[in-house]
Amino acid sequence: MRADDRRSIPLQSLLDRRDLGLRPIVMPPGPGPWIRWAAVSELRDPAPYLDGGELVLTAGVNMSTSADELERFVRVLVRAGAGALGFGVTPVFDEVPAALVQRCGEHGLALVEVARETPFVAVGRAVGELLEARHVEAMRRLSEAHRALVRSVTAPAPAERVLGTLSGALDCWAVLLGGSGSDETVHAGAHPPLRGEVSELAARLREPRGPRSAKSRLGGDEVFLHAVGERSRGVLVVGRPDALTATDRAVLGTAVALLGLLSRDGDGRSAAGPLLCRLLLDGGPPPGTDLAPLVAEALAEPEQGEGGDGTVPGFRVLCAARSARRRPASAAEAAALLGSEVVEVDRDRLRAVVGGAGGQEARADLLDALHKRGWLGALSRAVPPEELAAAAREAEALLVRARAADRPLLARERADPFDALFPEAAARDAAERVLGALAADTPDAAVLRATLHAWLARNGNWDRTAADLGAHRNSVRYRIGRIERDLGIDLSDPEQRMRMWFALTRR
Repeated sequence: MRADDRRSIPLQSLLDRRDLGLRPIVMPPGPGPWIRWAAVSELRDPAPYLDGGELVLTAGVNMSTSADELERFVRVLVRAGAGALGFGVTPVFDEVPAALVQRCGEHGLALVEVARETPFVAVGRAVGELLEARHVEAMRRLSEAHRALVRSVTAPAPAERVLGTLSGALDCWAVLLGGSGSDETVHAGAHPPLRGEVSELAARLREPRGPRSAKSRLGGDEVFLHAVGERSRGVLVVGRPDALTATDRAVLGTAVALLGLLSRDGDGRSAAGPLLCRLLLDGGPPPGTDLAPLVAEALAEPEQGEGGDGTVPGFRVLCAARSARRRPASAAEAAALLGSEVVEVDRDRLRAVVGGAGGQEARADLLDALHKRGWLGALSRAVPPEELAAAAREAEALLVRARAADRPLLARERADPFDALFPEAAARDAAERVLGALAADTPDAAVLRATLHAWLARNGNWDRTAADLGAHRNSVRYRIGRIERDLGIDLSDPEQRMRMWFALTRR
């Protein structure tokens, strides 16, 4: 059975528990079996109730001492994928039957004697405790690896640091191949020449419509390949003798994401702030990532969220647009003003993650100060790190209203009573149905959604909407007319406008 560091434990870890008094009778050669759970069964054929990897516990209540019956019993367990057999001595047998020991040895099934003082429930509880401890350890290792990978992008050569960190975390070698068929660009650890099937797979992954990942073997190593980036695809190749566990795959996924983000910074400069912004706001961190401490380190004064039990940092998302009246502050100036390094400036847009605490007046003063430096902003509610992507959408929607009103805006701290009528999932589903074709994930639909959003925020004013969008007023008229035709609605009807606004702000 393939070991998974979160879903199974080595049988040896149970044998090492002195309180259980387990004694190995038969141990197959090699590193030893892995156990997924403990199952008590006195059936002669427990196979229908096994899922594979169990430590099957029996006292032999219905067990025959016939050699043929014991042969059949052991074969059944082996075919069902049982990890090991635990035999409890007394009340039926005073010792493990010799014929059972012989059959287990012949078929390579681990056999353990359970002492008469040890109830089966204690063995089952110990398996659960060890599984939980292993899961906690895996999550700790995953969190540390994620944080180390994200920290690595602060180095002068971030790609090299990411690969070095990945190599250390997974005990593997790693090679980053450049896009467009270029040669190796970065590597960590001694690796064999990439040839044969590995080279062919790398070429396929570089293709714009090629697969995103592949697996192969190279010598004694299992090799994993992942496409990096979108336009000019690079390929990350990692290899090691052992298969990757679920935790390893999550760490590898974070490395791929960070390398993809780095590929967007063509000059290779250190881009920790923008990278963190993209990682946190464009879909959220990878599952299992604890980025709260890392984000807090990037803030000048890490603060606790308003819900504040003092344990979980809360953060807000700032979205801002360049004000036409003034030259905007640079990214460095904005970072100093906001007290945060998690800042990204892209042409006429600014996004940042800032501390979540502070009073309403302090937040308003911050937005006013930013406005005086050329950025008209909107600030979300305080949320934990895993909800920052949703907070970014809230701030973006609020920014549309801020531009319409030509003043900075803060998200309401109190819950909207109308939100209680629609759970988030139900509201999203309703929004998709109302938007119809506008909900499609296409560039054309995105332009129409942005136009409708801006037009509704400007209360149907063609000139102001055109100015916000940087488009001609006739283009705005055409798009709104097209939306009405495509959806079969009349946007002069205030109820229809309300429905569309609801859908756009909850999608």
